[in-house]
Amino acid sequence: MLREYAISHGWEVVGVYNDEDYSGGDRDRPNFNIMIKECEKGQVDIVLVKTQARFARDTELLEKYIHNDFIEWGVRFITVIEGIDNTKQETKKTSQIIGLADQWYLEDTSLNIRKTLNSKRSDGQFTGSFTRYGMLKDPENKNHLIPDPATENVVRRIYDEYLNGYGLTKIANGLNNDKILSPLEYKKLNGVKLHIPFLKDYMDYNYIDKTGTYIVSVIFYNNQCQILNNLITFNYISTDMKTFNNKFSITLKQYSDNKTKIYYSTKDILDINKFNIEDFILLNENDTIPNNTTCIATLTPELDRTHTLEYQLEVILKENRKHEKFYFFLESHVDNVDVDLNFKTNIRRKLLWSEQTIKDILTDEVYIGNLIQFKTTTVSYKNHTLIKNDDEDRIRKNDTHKSIINPVVWHTVQERMKAKTRSCKTGSVHAFSNKVYCMNCGKVFKKCGKNNSNGMGYLCCKDKVKKWTNCDNNKYLKEADLHNFVLEKINEMLTKFYDENELKEMNDNYIEEDLFKEKLKNLEKEYTTINKDLQNKSSNFARLYEDRNSGVLPEREFLILMNKYKDDSTKLEERLKVIKKEINSSNIKKDKLKNKKTIFSKYKKIDTLNIEIVGDFIDKVLIGHLNEADNSREIKVIWNFSI
Repeated sequence: MLREYAISHGWEVVGVYNDEDYSGGDRDRPNFNIMIKECEKGQVDIVLVKTQARFARDTELLEKYIHNDFIEWGVRFITVIEGIDNTKQETKKTSQIIGLADQWYLEDTSLNIRKTLNSKRSDGQFTGSFTRYGMLKDPENKNHLIPDPATENVVRRIYDEYLNGYGLTKIANGLNNDKILSPLEYKKLNGVKLHIPFLKDYMDYNYIDKTGTYIVSVIFYNNQCQILNNLITFNYISTDMKTFNNKFSITLKQYSDNKTKIYYSTKDILDINKFNIEDFILLNENDTIPNNTTCIATLTPELDRTHTLEYQLEVILKENRKHEKFYFFLESHVDNVDVDLNFKTNIRRKLLWSEQTIKDILTDEVYIGNLIQFKTTTVSYKNHTLIKNDDEDRIRKNDTHKSIINPVVWHTVQERMKAKTRSCKTGSVHAFSNKVYCMNCGKVFKKCGKNNSNGMGYLCCKDKVKKWTNCDNNKYLKEADLHNFVLEKINEMLTKFYDENELKEMNDNYIEEDLFKEKLKNLEKEYTTINKDLQNKSSNFARLYEDRNSGVLPEREFLILMNKYKDDSTKLEERLKVIKKEINSSNIKKDKLKNKKTIFSKYKKIDTLNIEIVGDFIDKVLIGHLNEADNSREIKVIWNFSI
């Protein structure tokens, strides 16, 4: 429609600026901003749009450009439908009224969308744009999640390895070594339009000068008036912008148009103007390009107007001892048309698995079937700055979808992560990490002294760091002795458990009432009392505010009472957070006690301990003083169940 309108008025089209999937209220539309820069440079005489809303729905932008900057730059703004023309004074008020109505529409729409989304979240419906790694949107219901068959086993592997004592770094390195795509790369591979995070190490590059893995994306835009036929490109990675450098390992990863064919050649002399298909070998996706390659070429029989062509290469630079800079450049040719092609080359580091990614997966409740949404919000539809919501403002709904991880396994992982276990040099965590404590001062017993051939060493109270200033339990304990002591105790219990004459039914009611019911009852009672106190304080403060406004209460006294109200409320709110954590922790431990039979059924006889076995059986181990007379010491094991 716009082309026909331009032709009917005798205007030459010099550019088409199209931002798909962007709102008219978004100021960061890439092609919109390119157009503005070209207007400012004097390369555009007329901006033609269907309606003003296609240009912008923001009154501030409309005033800035249409009625000010465009006038200054000599740019005429015309809308086909509404008849707005910024060179005609009589259409200015029409433009402003339409702009105001468009902005009101955006504000109302934004408010309605927020209300609708929160209503869906409260109902347990998924409202995110992107699912968590390992999950998919149900094809039959986009607000319901299902496990992703392609990645759910990777999630299980991460949990299994962590429970088996692997540290976060070792898990990440293992996934990278096995060439398993990181969550972001997996999303990108499957066509998700997710922007790369603004991280220093993964920003766009103009060249490659450091070893590592990179993704090179090439995008062609056909902004010409005509269809382009037989588009040919020659692609090079080079230090001198003349010849192809073969120090790289290059793999064809992805291209979007099936009509486009991608080739490589090993010949030294090639002429882009006389493209000979016999000089090239066809590439398929995931093919590795040989080291003796001299050129990568593309052939596109037809590229329609306003369409794009994109292809990606994965480039690995293994060494760069001379500290050279490698640039990506290309030559292009189109049959019978002399055009200056518009293309963009983007080089970025490939995102790999990291400690933080593993930690995020290990702590997300989505894998046990729970949804916690509304974690962040934005200032407004205009200001997209993210604000992190407090825990009480987030919307939680349990059991909304099928789980990937068993809840008991998930809670076990959370407890271990809270213990802040440290990995050994091997990347593994030793079996008793953060489980052994001093019976005298309560500090953790940590590894000290050299390991022997079986990887075990000595344990001692952490007060050793302060040269035994607060604790006299200063005798070392052989880790092997502790290992053998606990192993013997566990095997005794297993023998007893499997002895049919002594096997007794678990009494879940007794466990709950005797060990946890009273504690949970007191915590919940305190939680209710504090909530009532906060409500009363809020009501009292409201009355104080009314007294201050009516002049009954002097300003100085009001400020003193207001500060006291704030201090009291802050302390009560902090206590509420502590209580919530204690209730959650008690429920986890109660569930573990009820699952004694499940734990015991996993094992028949144990030959050696690891962090998973210790985590299943033991809450903590207390180490007493060494009795030097008979070389004995008290060791008390606190089990995860009653015995």
